[in-house]
Amino acid sequence: MTAKAPLSWEEYAGLDATGLAGLLRSGDVSVQELAAQARAAVSKVNPAINAVVEVFDDAIAEPRVSEGPFMGVPMMMKDLGSRMEGRAQEAGYSWLKGFIADEDDPLTANFRSAGFNIIGRTTTPEDGMAGVTETLGFGITRNPWDLARSAGGSSGGSAALVAAGGLPICSASDGAGSIRLPAAWTGLIGLKTTRGRLPLPLGTHEAIMPSASEGIVTRSVRDTAYVHELLTRRSQGSGFMPYPEDTSLAESLSPSDRKLRIAVSTGNWSRPDTVPADAIDAVLHVADWLVDAGHSVEAVDDQQICDFEQVYASYRIANWIAPLGRWIPELAAACGVTLTQDNTSNQTLQLIEAAKDISLHDFLAAMETNATTTRQWGQFWDRGFDLLLTPTLGDVCPPVGSDYALSSQLPYDEFFGLSVDLCRYTLPANDSGLPAISVPAGLDGNGCPLGVQFYAPWCRERDLIWMAATLERASPQHFSQLAPLNVVTTE
Repeated sequence: MTAKAPLSWEEYAGLDATGLAGLLRSGDVSVQELAAQARAAVSKVNPAINAVVEVFDDAIAEPRVSEGPFMGVPMMMKDLGSRMEGRAQEAGYSWLKGFIADEDDPLTANFRSAGFNIIGRTTTPEDGMAGVTETLGFGITRNPWDLARSAGGSSGGSAALVAAGGLPICSASDGAGSIRLPAAWTGLIGLKTTRGRLPLPLGTHEAIMPSASEGIVTRSVRDTAYVHELLTRRSQGSGFMPYPEDTSLAESLSPSDRKLRIAVSTGNWSRPDTVPADAIDAVLHVADWLVDAGHSVEAVDDQQICDFEQVYASYRIANWIAPLGRWIPELAAACGVTLTQDNTSNQTLQLIEAAKDISLHDFLAAMETNATTTRQWGQFWDRGFDLLLTPTLGDVCPPVGSDYALSSQLPYDEFFGLSVDLCRYTLPANDSGLPAISVPAGLDGNGCPLGVQFYAPWCRERDLIWMAATLERASPQHFSQLAPLNVVTTE
């Protein structure tokens, strides 16, 4: 069949990845046309939001895609985490040049097998170490809902581009909330999967990167479900975590009369600063809806969940300062680079100095506490809860140039504490390996999106998808919304 004319911008921006795949399947648009339109979409919105590091010209001119179900839908990869054969990855560093991947990492291969046409790279802060995406080398990534505000981090480029309708889906990664955080501030859906459910980059596994998880940001729950089904493929020996062979999430999209027992927590989770009222009100509104829908909803105190102070203290050493403080200087040395204030952010340099004071004993002691907190989470779930509802974040979307950025002049401990304040509700999922999802829940007082988050027990992503799909049907005004700056409104 001869392909028809390219889509209007309203049609292009109004379709999720599943919808675009349907048009490709029917022949209503060709892979080449869709790739060219995606490039044009990026050209329309990226000058304002600065979400893209690179567009791959060859992937636009001659798309080479598999016969997977998404059969040519364009997407971009976050410039951190899983790598692409023959492509650079700079991880937010201006000095990281010349490292070209020899092969696709397993998750990248899964994206290709699913049929996606990977057409470029999206921005991230240095090694994903901040809740906002602002770097010396690549500038500030802005929120298409308000260009004076941040799109979040560390998957800020992916989130900003999807929220502006540039692409229907982009890859993301999450070490302390970096999928869910930008999803919340840009009105998207962000699922952090159970530890080990998706494959990590070659040379790593859950023991080396216990807090890390990769995934996607999307505008529709069905995209979140369908794509994650295709990303779960792992080769033998690639990780430690066993999963049932049935990884279907699509069946959870269907309506049902299930009634769940849901815990609700809006406390400070052992942090000194309170959470903005907008974030609390969004949770309470969803909790009221859950009660009206017949679910059993119970408020729980922070101390009934786990020892959060222990979580943050051990995470600081074992999952952040010790590994990154070793890795970054080694990477720079391999590049022949001397790290200075001119080429590396202030907070990254301070982290490297902080790592020098951490002993092997400190590191091992921090690792050991994880066994305690994961058992505490297990005891919490043993009380019979199906889900836990919380705010996604400890703050609403900030202006660009805030102290959340790696350029902050705060002492490192203060900067890390501020970052933990922001990620108090997301970080424990990374520490414990639990799955969690952020879904849109309206706008804050500044007119920017905010999200609410659901936790589930280990390997219970199906329940998260079911709840997200249920809320999507009940509150469609919060889902699949384009930001005010988008491919339709931008010349």
